[in-house]
Amino acid sequence: MANTIQIKRSSANAAPTGLAKGELAWVDHGTGGGEGVLYIGDMTSAGAVVRTIGGTGTSAFADDILNNTPLTGVPTAPTAATTTSTTQLATTAFVQQELLANTNPISQASDTDIVNPSTAQVLIYDGTNSWDNKSLSGDVSIGADGTATVNGVAANAVALGTDTTGNYVATLSNVDNNLNIQSSGTESAAVQIDLSSNVTISGNLTVQGSTTTVDSTVVTVADPIFTLGANAADSKDRGVAMKYGAAAKFSWMGMDDTDKKFKFIEDATNTGEVMTGSLGDAAFGSIDGTLTTASQTAITGLGTITAGTWNADIITSTYGGFGIDTSSSTGVGTVSGGTWSVQSEMPVTLGGTGLQAVTAEGILVGAGTADMTVLTIGSAGQKLMVSSGGAPVWSDEVDGGTF
Repeated sequence: MANTIQIKRSSANAAPTGLAKGELAWVDHGTGGGEGVLYIGDMTSAGAVVRTIGGTGTSAFADDILNNTPLTGVPTAPTAATTTSTTQLATTAFVQQELLANTNPISQASDTDIVNPSTAQVLIYDGTNSWDNKSLSGDVSIGADGTATVNGVAANAVALGTDTTGNYVATLSNVDNNLNIQSSGTESAAVQIDLSSNVTISGNLTVQGSTTTVDSTVVTVADPIFTLGANAADSKDRGVAMKYGAAAKFSWMGMDDTDKKFKFIEDATNTGEVMTGSLGDAAFGSIDGTLTTASQTAITGLGTITAGTWNADIITSTYGGFGIDTSSSTGVGTVSGGTWSVQSEMPVTLGGTGLQAVTAEGILVGAGTADMTVLTIGSAGQKLMVSSGGAPVWSDEVDGGTF
């Protein structure tokens, strides 16, 4: 017969023992004709395994085709269009892909009854058999972005103290043109009043909170006595702190509770209302009081100094002194004879700390910064000369020297 393709076939009725991959073979097992089996070489082997894929007789079509992975391999996604009816196998990935690409609206679900859906509607179960689309009514609305808005609350819908937590104000009333705020219920009222206009308080003002903040740039207080602190047995300082500079520094002046002295600290540190820091400078006019410690570079007037220790520069004769430095002197010994005479303007400089009492006439002799000594007056007719050692001595000799 022309144009006929025949596959491998058996001349007897024995099954093939080896087929190439995908090679087909037909075996006629019947004597009456028409009873045969179709075989195929295993796709994953070298042909040693033969699979039965159809026919009659000993065919196991369902087991070999549907349940045998080596025979079927890993099927790929069909290439047929989704609208085409086909008997091809489909992978899980292909099925998932088609589900996502052909998602049906929720209105096609069997348990919904959605009619003319519009923005901000919600699905509500009707209590019987379906979900229905409804618009919220009343004082609550939901936008398309899911934001819920409460436009109002029905009267008596919320019971303060029962349906709420926190403080609340029970009553606002006008009593003699005054704002009267009252609280009731089991929760106390915490009231914050924001007044944007000018406020005048004719009566007394009592603030019982822990912090009072005034942001005014100008504060005027008519009270001539400004009281700080309270009558409390504590160790806190009292005074005024003043912020300055860009580094959040502050100075402080007030009474130090430790020694009960009034102080000024330029760069202060506040630790539990106790101020610490180095004392700052201050400028005043006349100061009336008793100075216990003082350091002044230009004193123009001074009373009588009755006690204290002098530890300063040498006082020259111009200012009534002698120009004497006795800071390291240990004394000049005892003057047992002669006459002690000092002129007020004689520039005498001593290296010691003082002079011993002069009891006789003599001449004071000094050398550098060493203590001064007394040279006793010599005998009549003697002259004063320098010895070979360089010290002054009395002598009876007259020596013309050598050449």
